[in-house]
Amino acid sequence: MVPLQIGEVFGHDTAVPASASKRKSGHCPFRNSPCTKGGISNPLGICSYSEGSLATVVCPVRFHEDHRIFHDAARIAFGNGKECVAVPEVRVLEVTNGPKKKKIGKVDFLLVHIEDRKAIDFAALEIQAVYISGKTIRPAFDHYLNSGELLESGRRRTDFRSSGPKRLMPQLSLKVPIFRRWGKRFFVVVDSTFFAELPSIKGQSEGNSEVTWLSYAIERQKNGGYKMQPPVVTHTLWDDVEHALREGEAPEKSAMLQFLTAKIRSQQPFTT
Repeated sequence: MVPLQIGEVFGHDTAVPASASKRKSGHCPFRNSPCTKGGISNPLGICSYSEGSLATVVCPVRFHEDHRIFHDAARIAFGNGKECVAVPEVRVLEVTNGPKKKKIGKVDFLLVHIEDRKAIDFAALEIQAVYISGKTIRPAFDHYLNSGELLESGRRRTDFRSSGPKRLMPQLSLKVPIFRRWGKRFFVVVDSTFFAELPSIKGQSEGNSEVTWLSYAIERQKNGGYKMQPPVVTHTLWDDVEHALREGEAPEKSAMLQFLTAKIRSQQPFTT
């Protein structure tokens, strides 16, 4: 896979020249507040990496553009014209820790359908950005802030394997069964480059969907700047997601016995 270059810094397309003040603004336009990625005082404000026309998101806040993920998911979950609220970072599990109970299993957002300021329905929304591999990107990032120049040393490979089976799958395994038991919808937001790298997951009808994927292409516009496109919606069952994202596939028992037969030929047996 070809290493990608830093695509967006503090929401700004790095292919478009920008003043030092704009490069160093530290402002996140997607949340309309100071960027806090990697620290409040010296944030590492890389939103995405890109090969030019299509960006791969590395910061989950990048998906907050125009708040559309909340509107898109809530429309599917509750229908058109419903009053809704997005409640961030809700823990949905309790475990006993000595004499106390501890809450775990934090869901990124609960989308809540309300009437007369009362919650009458809800759905989960989880956001997954992509990890990158390699050494620290801080020197290349700081060089861009100071000079506006992108160094070749700033290129990185996206680590889809760590982002999917190693990171996303454990999160879903902890949370999806809860919402499945409640009969509530569970949405996963990713970008189109990430979704394309996931193992194939069998599709399902919307009415039976237990895990609904919203895959957004982050496309560069003709005059510069990246914009989220309408999502590709994929409805799936949890069992199919779990099977597809499971790390590795177990062989048949007969194949394992054949393998062991070949291995023991050079081993000294013992008697119990």
